[in-house]
Amino acid sequence: MSILDIANCIIEFIRLEVSRAQSQGVVLGLSGGVDSSVAVSLATQALGNNRVLGLILPDRKVSKQKDIDDAIELSKLLDIKYQIIDISGIKQKYIDLLPVEKISLGNLTARIRMTLIYYYANLYNKLVLGTSDKSEMMIGYFTKFGDGASDLLPLADVYKTQVRELGMYLNVPKTILLKKSTPSLWLNQTAENEIGMEYEKIDTILKYLDENNSSIREKDLVKKGCNKNDVVFIKNLLLKNIHKRRTPKICSIPFYNSKVNKI
Repeated sequence: MSILDIANCIIEFIRLEVSRAQSQGVVLGLSGGVDSSVAVSLATQALGNNRVLGLILPDRKVSKQKDIDDAIELSKLLDIKYQIIDISGIKQKYIDLLPVEKISLGNLTARIRMTLIYYYANLYNKLVLGTSDKSEMMIGYFTKFGDGASDLLPLADVYKTQVRELGMYLNVPKTILLKKSTPSLWLNQTAENEIGMEYEKIDTILKYLDENNSSIREKDLVKKGCNKNDVVFIKNLLLKNIHKRRTPKICSIPFYNSKVNKI
């Protein structure tokens, strides 16, 4: 499928789902990164600029001014409504009450942002547009109930490398397309450094696994030019983070009763 076909498919998806929900449009977080920039560009084409709201939610102790500026510039370019909310004060209130640990605090940051996005979605009868791509979804590189929360996931079947291609097609500014992806949860964080692998390598392995229902063997991928350790690493990520890709398990009462009866 061509990038044009993918773009048209996503645009129609957003348009149809917003209509089905009888919603006034969508709201999403704008980080100044490629995923949110592509998502907001597609949403604007699908719904028109007056039905899209972008929330720029920096943590002033962590976020780079360049990312904030890029998000503002894109919002103006698309002529959408946007609002900047510095989450530093909200986050500090939590820090004052909680033990501080880097990963937990990073996940809290993502959840604070999503809480605000859902607040505005409720306020204006809009749907929350998620910005996670397929690469992130498959390996679990997102925060549950943080950036992983949404009503619609337009990019969740599009690999990170394809998102960049979509960005080029949609004329997203090159300053955004060329920057390293980061959730901006702590200082100097980049996605590839945290994961431990470049997205080009990640996507190559994920595509092979996805096309073969994860049954392809490591040695087969090595023959295709992949590093064996990289393949094992990605397959372990898929297994480790499978809980992130599933809805919470519900306790079945008949199942419980059947167990009790056997005791």
